[in-house]
Amino acid sequence: MAGSIRDPVFWRRFSLAIRADEEAKTPGVDKDAVLFSDTWIRKQQKKKRRTRLFGFLIGISIVSFACGVAIVIWYFAKRNWLRGETDSKSS
Repeated sequence: MAGSIRDPVFWRRFSLAIRADEEAKTPGVDKDAVLFSDTWIRKQQKKKRRTRLFGFLIGISIVSFACGVAIVIWYFAKRNWLRGETDSKSS
């Protein structure tokens, strides 16, 4: 994949360059404090971890529910659920 760059150092430099460019356009802000701040990167990493965690939990919930439904259906199938009563005394 030529379009995806997986080097975290590149993304850190890239985000710092973008932030520096945005801060250069905004007057009255201490540029050194903002330029060397990693809070934005940390927030993005935290959001990414939280998204993965919730996605994993939702996936586990769906799989657990499906297994529960399968077990209930299997249990009732073994007990002849929804099958008519056989009339053995009709002979």
